[in-house]
Amino acid sequence: MNHHRTVRIGLISDTHMPERWPALPPAIFELFKGVDLLLHAGDVGELWVLDQLSAIAPVVAVHGNDDTADSQRELPYQQIITIAGQRILLWHSHFPDRTAELADRRVDGTLRQKLGRMISRARAAGATICVFGHWHIPLVLQQDDVMVINPGAIASGNPFTRQLVQTVALLEVAENGRLTLTHFNLAEPERPYFPAVDLDTGFPPNLAHYSDTILSPDLALLPQQRLWEIIHLDTAHLYPAVLRVAHRCWSGERPFITRADLIVEVEQDLAIAPDVKAQVFTALNHFS
Repeated sequence: MNHHRTVRIGLISDTHMPERWPALPPAIFELFKGVDLLLHAGDVGELWVLDQLSAIAPVVAVHGNDDTADSQRELPYQQIITIAGQRILLWHSHFPDRTAELADRRVDGTLRQKLGRMISRARAAGATICVFGHWHIPLVLQQDDVMVINPGAIASGNPFTRQLVQTVALLEVAENGRLTLTHFNLAEPERPYFPAVDLDTGFPPNLAHYSDTILSPDLALLPQQRLWEIIHLDTAHLYPAVLRVAHRCWSGERPFITRADLIVEVEQDLAIAPDVKAQVFTALNHFS
């Protein structure tokens, strides 16, 4: 690689393909045309996503907390990349231990405070740049000697929400070490995108700019924990059934998931045992 010029690096995260989004948006290939390297910050989905991205440039990727078994097996938890004299820490940023991950989500604090963990992780690795995913919120923070970047997401964070704005980012590293970071909204790829983020407020109000429920008003009254409990009655069959309904919302075919949609989908799935169906119908029809 020629270091006597600006190095251009494409940043992408949370593609979750094809579970939550069927294919890479065509705008990605135009935006990243001519980059020297692509970094994927986890929750890739199936590994073919990286194969397709490699048609643009070489790809370095890490796995996320919500990745496929293949991606979790084949991709590392974090990676150091040194390019044009800059050391980059690439990771998804989740806690490997699920209990620790859920505990962290319950901790209040501003985004700026939460980004302290990213800065500490970068400094421990001797990195001047930290690229992470997981939050589904595009942002950039330059704090002293560390630049922290989240490119945003392509797909939703779970089967009950939609990603309102699909974003990626382009990082330019000049020969003199100067860094330039630009986000792009894939719906308007011809112009830079400036994230609607307030680092001095908490996670939920910031996420609200980028994620919204796809549950109908009555289903939205049911805590997500209870929805997951219903799915866990037979995860192998109920989760795909929920995803089939969710994809109709993500594609624009339906505005949201209704209780009737779920009941019909479960009823028509011959692989779901009758006793499980009965439990699902009871749970969906009797909750407060």
